[in-house]
Amino acid sequence: MRLKKWLFVLLAGLMLFALCACGEEKEGQNPYASASLEGMKIIVDPGHGDTDVGTIGVSTGRYEKEVNLEIGLKLREALEKEGVTVIMTRESDEPVAAAEETDIAKRKEADMQKREQIIRDANADMYIGVHQNSFESADAYGPQIFYYTDSAEGKKLAESIQTVMNEELEIETPRKVNFGRYRLLAPGGQPSVTVECGFFTNPAEEEKLQQGEYQDKVVAAIVDGIKYYKSNK
Repeated sequence: MRLKKWLFVLLAGLMLFALCACGEEKEGQNPYASASLEGMKIIVDPGHGDTDVGTIGVSTGRYEKEVNLEIGLKLREALEKEGVTVIMTRESDEPVAAAEETDIAKRKEADMQKREQIIRDANADMYIGVHQNSFESADAYGPQIFYYTDSAEGKKLAESIQTVMNEELEIETPRKVNFGRYRLLAPGGQPSVTVECGFFTNPAEEEKLQQGEYQDKVVAAIVDGIKYYKSNK
């Protein structure tokens, strides 16, 4: 009897240990890891470029266009590892269009028209614009996602990415999604969002957005946000 009781206690203890270990493993796992992006086609648009530098960092003087491209290329790599076909609107700082044009305004307009054409022709499942934000107050920080006015799927995608970025980047005062009639969010029939990764007008965040390790976290959060959106469709 004593031997049976001892064996019962031992078995119960082993089962409890296994359950706890399993719980700890699940807690440490990426909750979006099981969602598949295999076969998707996604447009990645690193904002600005060429003569259009975007926002200028308040502490380092770095051009937004440079950081947009760094994060955009990392996002392409991460998505391709998930089996996604990625269409880039630009892969360098070379002009997208009108390379011989000397008028800055005409050069910018040609750039925008070319990007619109890329988006329309891609027949993609999704458009992701990569930008850095700015605000009159240096206290503003954190990612913020924008979608096109009245786009229900764009709103869902924006909310999904915003939720995951706030969580994974551990944003203490999360921002909410916003919307507007933004030009590059209009072409094509796919859900489209602009990911403002953080604020170039916040000295601390501007410096952080240039760090490779933090950029990797931003990219991972965007990918997980896309998975979150897809898992809830």
